[in-house]
Amino acid sequence: MARSNPVFSFLNHNKYWIVVIIGVLIVGVLDENSFYKRLKNNMQIANLKEQISQYDQQYEKDEAQLRELRRNPKAITKIARERYFMKADDEDIFVLSTELPAAEPMEEISAQTTDNSQQTPTNTPQAQHPQQP
Repeated sequence: MARSNPVFSFLNHNKYWIVVIIGVLIVGVLDENSFYKRLKNNMQIANLKEQISQYDQQYEKDEAQLRELRRNPKAITKIARERYFMKADDEDIFVLSTELPAAEPMEEISAQTTDNSQQTPTNTPQAQHPQQP
């Protein structure tokens, strides 16, 4: 009978290994409480704990600032001036920024710097690709 059905013979001789492999697959990967999902949930818990610590730090910082605002009325004036650019009636505010303006295309810059009477047409190769000396 073993010669007539080799699949049945293989299953009969390796039935314990097959059951163990199927059990490991079910417990390790396919089950709702599998090891894979457990590792995935542990990574998610670690990320959430990190976010909680960041929010705790932000809360402590905000709480300290709130205590300072309640204790010192000049702190309210300082925050109003720094964040919201508020000023007294006899003051002028100048906002200084270290950001550079966005770069303009080369054709627009050359058109702005040259006089209209001396400007060459834009379809010439010299206007599209200015030559450098």
